[in-house]
Amino acid sequence: MLDLLAELQERHGLDILFITHDLGVAAQICNYVIMIQHGRIVEYGPAAQVLGTPKHDYTKALISAAPGSHWDFANFRPFAEGAA
Repeated sequence: MLDLLAELQERHGLDILFITHDLGVAAQICNYVIMIQHGRIVEYGPAAQVLGTPKHDYTKALISAAPGSHWDFANFRPFAEGAA
């Protein structure tokens, strides 16, 4: 499904609002992210910036609690096969 969304974005120049709790998915397909805590925006910006070098404690906590994530947030790339 994620590959299909990426293909549609590329082919048709679409902007997609994607709401998820899976930060690995957000890192994989989103250009920008907004982090919301209790209905308030606590951090926003380019995905690589927010997820790679988070500033807000809530964002940091969510990233550190992402169990089994296939995403290397610190280097903003997928983990190499078998490295996670």
